[in-house]
Amino acid sequence: MTVNHDVASSSLASGVRYCKSIYVSIDGLFCYNVMMKLKKTYQLYASFGLVLFVMLGYLVKFFPASLKGVDRQVQLIVRHHMSDALTSFYKVVTNFGGTVYIPILVIAVLVFLLLKKWYAEAIFITIDVALMPILVFIFKHVYGRTRPTLPHFVVENGLSFPSGHASASLMFYTCLMVLICQRLNNQQMKWLVRVLFSMFIVVIGISRIYLGVHYPTDILGGWLMSGSILLITYPIYDEVRFKWRFKGVQK
Repeated sequence: MTVNHDVASSSLASGVRYCKSIYVSIDGLFCYNVMMKLKKTYQLYASFGLVLFVMLGYLVKFFPASLKGVDRQVQLIVRHHMSDALTSFYKVVTNFGGTVYIPILVIAVLVFLLLKKWYAEAIFITIDVALMPILVFIFKHVYGRTRPTLPHFVVENGLSFPSGHASASLMFYTCLMVLICQRLNNQQMKWLVRVLFSMFIVVIGISRIYLGVHYPTDILGGWLMSGSILLITYPIYDEVRFKWRFKGVQK
């Protein structure tokens, strides 16, 4: 009787494990199908963003006069209430989108991700952020736009369109925002993180206009380029992350 009981218990446990594996497989397949549909949506938005970027670049290259009115109006709004305190504030903020702070922050985040064994996240943020200076360098020389003739409050050399600070800050802080939100369960906390990071990205963009080193359309160009690349790479990262977690490759 005891033997039969043990056999029955073992069979029941095996059945439970089998049903659980089937459920996980079905749930995983459902999530995978949802991701594939979202991937197409992201690709559509990315295509739209890249088209807008190319159109804006075309105007910058061949019809720069058509953008003067818009750029001038936004510059007047941003620089209307200038003060020493505001100038000092923007001088500090602008560094968080530059070639010194961003690499340091990326390395710090990368070390943390590798220690946590979040490999897909580490690859995602490294590749995306590393792409930005390469693309910015290429497009700056393609479009060849000189910087504004306004007084500069910080020293900047080179060409203007698209903004490297705008593109790098949007890419890095949005990637970081995504990684944080994926680990949060509280919806209110997720929205708070999204709002704070979005505001910070916008303020960095405004700082470049205020400090006189970029036209507003430079900032827009940087955001369009960076955002479009992010919309292409994010679903790829999410798919890889899902597969690796499903297979136990990473946490």
